[in-house]
Amino acid sequence: MDVLHTAGIRFAEVLQSGPPWLEKFWLSVTSLADPKSIFTVCFPLAYFLDRKVGVSVLWIGLVSEWLNVVFKWFLFGERPFWWVHESRLFKEQPVSMRQFPVSCETGPGSPSGHCMITGAALWPLVTALTALASRHSRSAVVKLTPFAAYALLLLAVGLSRVFVLAHFPHQVVGGILAG
Repeated sequence: MDVLHTAGIRFAEVLQSGPPWLEKFWLSVTSLADPKSIFTVCFPLAYFLDRKVGVSVLWIGLVSEWLNVVFKWFLFGERPFWWVHESRLFKEQPVSMRQFPVSCETGPGSPSGHCMITGAALWPLVTALTALASRHSRSAVVKLTPFAAYALLLLAVGLSRVFVLAHFPHQVVGGILAG
């Protein structure tokens, strides 16, 4: 696991060494994709658009939130910011990492709740939007736009969680797959 964790730390270093404007972007993405947003923003919007889709978003959000906690009990998983200090692997050759308020999350890190819950709860909305686009257009681009936006959102959420050192890349991938 140390090899996987070390590779994740190196990847986070690369992300954090990007241009300064990216820091604000990643922090905004990780904040907006907080699982609470599913219940405070996505559910009401989905419910307003279509009651059935809204109820699906709510229930899937609740079940995936619960499953995420269960998975974290069994999988545990280290958090990058804490692992770097506890492992002492970087004692001789320190890594340059920036800490953010969200870096200090405690508790198990695997799988990423941001990725799992957001991915699961938004799926009914994405499929409904894809069906709507398919009814109104023959263009493959229009039909695939909701799914492409969904995939890009999950990618951005995953990268933001690695950027803020809340998760290792493999925990993000696990969260997306579980979602």
